[in-house]
Amino acid sequence: MITTILLLVVALVVLAAFLAPFEALRWWGRQASIEASSQLEQAAPKPPREPDEPTCWVVYVSGVGATSPVINRRGEQPLIDGVQARLQGAKIVSHIYPYDMTNVGLTDGRWSSRFWRLVSALGRSRFTSTAHALVYLRNVMQVMVSADSRYGPVYSLGIAKVIWEELLRNGYQPRTRAPIVLLGWSGGAQIALGAASYLAATGAKTSVLSLGGFLNSDPALDHIAHLWHLKGTKDWVQALARGFPSRWPQVQGSAWNRAKAAGRITQIVIGPMRHLGRGSYLSSGVMLPDGRSCRDTTMDAIADTIAQAGLAKRLLPPS
Repeated sequence: MITTILLLVVALVVLAAFLAPFEALRWWGRQASIEASSQLEQAAPKPPREPDEPTCWVVYVSGVGATSPVINRRGEQPLIDGVQARLQGAKIVSHIYPYDMTNVGLTDGRWSSRFWRLVSALGRSRFTSTAHALVYLRNVMQVMVSADSRYGPVYSLGIAKVIWEELLRNGYQPRTRAPIVLLGWSGGAQIALGAASYLAATGAKTSVLSLGGFLNSDPALDHIAHLWHLKGTKDWVQALARGFPSRWPQVQGSAWNRAKAAGRITQIVIGPMRHLGRGSYLSSGVMLPDGRSCRDTTMDAIADTIAQAGLAKRLLPPS
């Protein structure tokens, strides 16, 4: 019985790895890439900013546990609300599912939705919570597509289109070219980084803020204004990305090392956080020595980084 289950898991892993690039190729084959490129290239001359317009736009890109464009209410929503309360002038948008180039979640609008709804339901139960690992597996494969030099540019263009449309839907004015910060957590940081180069092509100053991100040496590093990488000392998952050969110090000609040498990559240790679970970046129940929770520390670090870059005004969090 155990052998059968293990073989089934291995088969699912192999199947997911095999099918992952085909979503990008299918999207490309529908000529959506031409439409996306034309939309992102339409940028008007930059006029003065209106007083009531945001000084910068922050786009939240979910981690690999996401199943839909609606962010998790227990972990992610309090994080976003807390960052918003700490920044004056910034506007945060988050209705994005970064693991599909058409912004369609796993649980609605696709032939496999019934299966993913079952997986999500099982994942919410204490006794069958390991079922949610299938979501992680499926989304991790999309992260690897984003990091792949063959399929990544196509995938990144699709996600950039999704982000651009969400910005416009929330009132972003392309004529102002207001700065854009892509805030990506976990694998979402790599996907945000890939999309950033296309958003930068609109003329907007585009940066990436990685929260425990799994990051490759993406060509976007040659085009963005800055990459901030926030990490916890107990987060070994984000450290695995150092295994990408293009991030090795010896490969001096890589996009990562060029950006690092130019001072456009800043890595910030924010505390003894783990990647997931109790004591992670989003954990509210674990207190650090300074009296703040892990989540409060994370929110402060994100807000401080954006404010210190001159993109918004730092506010004290509500008591």
